[in-house]
Amino acid sequence: MKLALPLPGLKRGASLVEIMVSIGVLAVVAPLALATLLQAGEGGSTSRAETRSPLIVENCLSELSLARQGLSANLPALQAGREFGKDQVICLAFGGDGKLLGKIEGLGYDTGTGKVKDEDAAFLVRLSGVEDKSRSDFPSMLTVKVSIERPAIAASKNRRVMDFYTKLP
Repeated sequence: MKLALPLPGLKRGASLVEIMVSIGVLAVVAPLALATLLQAGEGGSTSRAETRSPLIVENCLSELSLARQGLSANLPALQAGREFGKDQVICLAFGGDGKLLGKIEGLGYDTGTGKVKDEDAAFLVRLSGVEDKSRSDFPSMLTVKVSIERPAIAASKNRRVMDFYTKLP
């Protein structure tokens, strides 16, 4: 008895070589695709932070002005011309839309925080002011540093930082 050979179009399955080649291709392509997706997400996060930064810096300068008048609910009273944020951390939390959420105290800055007043924190802003003595023939000025750090939930050493500087009398 003679068995009929299957028709060439009806052969099913894949050879071992074909399977090994496809696994090799996936092993190379999958990490590259994942890295590309992660990099794209980071780019979106960076552009979001850069877009929100002018609003955040403006809110910080307004809070500093209120603190100099003793009217800020988020910052301690500050005296004009006196350094601040050098020995202690002065930190404010902002939402993803650039809205001021409140102050961060103690370990909240070092370890990160996810929520402030039941709202998600996206950015932490560290404020400091150092006296500028470089120009002796001009009145004393403070160099104010506004450091926008993200993401707020990360520990301080793992955050990305954007620094902005201005001068105040």
